[in-house]
Amino acid sequence: MPRATRASNSLATGIAALASHEGCNRTRYPGVVVYRLTVAEPPTPTLYPSSMILVGAGEKQATLGDKTFAYNAGYYLVVTPPLPMLCRTIASVDEPVLTLQVEIELAVLRELLLEVNELPAPQLARSSRSVFRAPLPRDLEDAGARLLACLTDERRTRALARQTIREMLFLVLDGPCGDSLRALAEGPVSQLAHVLRHMTTRFAERMMIGDLAQMAHMSVPTFHQHFKTITGTSPLQYMKAVRLTRARQLLQAGGMVKTVAHDVGYESVSQFSREYRRFFGSPPSASSRAAPRGSS
Repeated sequence: MPRATRASNSLATGIAALASHEGCNRTRYPGVVVYRLTVAEPPTPTLYPSSMILVGAGEKQATLGDKTFAYNAGYYLVVTPPLPMLCRTIASVDEPVLTLQVEIELAVLRELLLEVNELPAPQLARSSRSVFRAPLPRDLEDAGARLLACLTDERRTRALARQTIREMLFLVLDGPCGDSLRALAEGPVSQLAHVLRHMTTRFAERMMIGDLAQMAHMSVPTFHQHFKTITGTSPLQYMKAVRLTRARQLLQAGGMVKTVAHDVGYESVSQFSREYRRFFGSPPSASSRAAPRGSS
């Protein structure tokens, strides 16, 4: 049974060993990153990838619309399609936030569902949600700890990481919110997830709503309807959120305002600055002086 009152769990040591610096730390396995965060941050627009997020210590809060999801040593978070949300970090030097983020690969998820003969229904299930949290069970915590352990060695990573991630996906599927993860593999959620991944990887390109709807094999009205249901926002607002959150990451990494504005798809630096200030509450120059943060 999960113990929600714990300040930390068995994942903390493994995350700390891999997270040598503040913010995002890449690992030996693509799509798996760990975070060490020692500075508290108010709710800030952040782009969450399609992922499972397990916490070793500390707490973060993700807000989508009017719902806030707290994830900590007792609760894990799953985001099915990439989503811009408000992210609050509750951390200090003495009590850092340590998180493990595992990207959900659709190919692995579909392969797993075929093997266990649990194909999702083609309709958008009423119970499915684009983001959910659930109590962290001991077996999922143990699998996460084993994943962290194998990531310390290249040979172990190649031999064990993928199958351990499959195990973690199975345990989430077998958990209280498994239907939401199943929905990612087929039907409207899957169709939209493909489009959202396209939008988050090619965000600097000009995109037409009609082309995105066609990519999802939907009419424009149906596309708008499902898009709002899954993301809580419109395609245009989603695209703006993606561009501006990417811009913030580039600025924090030392990018110049003019260069970053162009790199994320803005032709006008003044328009970029206005929209950035409106979105984050401060000008781009303030972010360029800030220390890098993490999304998860």
